[in-house]
Amino acid sequence: MIEKYKKNITNTLVVTSALLQAACASVNITSTPKDADVILEIPGQKSGKVIGKTPLTKSVSEIAKETNNATLVVTIKKQDYQPQSFVIPNLGSGKLEIAASLQPLSAEGAREINLAVRYVLEAERQIIDKDYKNALKSIEKAKATFPNMAAAYMFEGVIFGLQNNKAKAVQALQRALALDPTDTDIRTMLTEMGGTAPTTRGGNAPAARGGRK
Repeated sequence: MIEKYKKNITNTLVVTSALLQAACASVNITSTPKDADVILEIPGQKSGKVIGKTPLTKSVSEIAKETNNATLVVTIKKQDYQPQSFVIPNLGSGKLEIAASLQPLSAEGAREINLAVRYVLEAERQIIDKDYKNALKSIEKAKATFPNMAAAYMFEGVIFGLQNNKAKAVQALQRALALDPTDTDIRTMLTEMGGTAPTTRGGNAPAARGGRK
């Protein structure tokens, strides 16, 4: 369970480009530091598929075959660094540049993550006990400790849903899905609540550059 929560802690960037001819398109992925794993998220599978290491250039059609032409989600991951995920809903012709700048996972950062996970697990136990008031307090502590933890917003959405507060539940689940677009559980809960999936996310994520060549 803890590993699933840690998987949610990623900086997510939504890259949108024109709907052009995908047959000629290619993606060039680089990272600082280099030699990071490039992982393609496969719909319906908990673990993604490593398709190479940075720097990496792949044709869009080759990548799309692996996902049955579903939305492409690529995670750049290297040990002792915080991973980054790039969601690419539409790819055009030409070349798309993705440059990941991975930040070291410091000892302080690791402590923050561990503490936030502890608060989320505490909230989960309180939900089971139907102690929703204190569960929300635990979630607020988790968010204050590590603001970009998708699991915290997911459980916040669950609590509001159990309290029949659909508006707040949808808002929390949309935030959770923006932080981790690959989590099918969050997407399912959001749909059941009548919400729609967000297509973009704010923040200071690095930019990807694409266009015709």
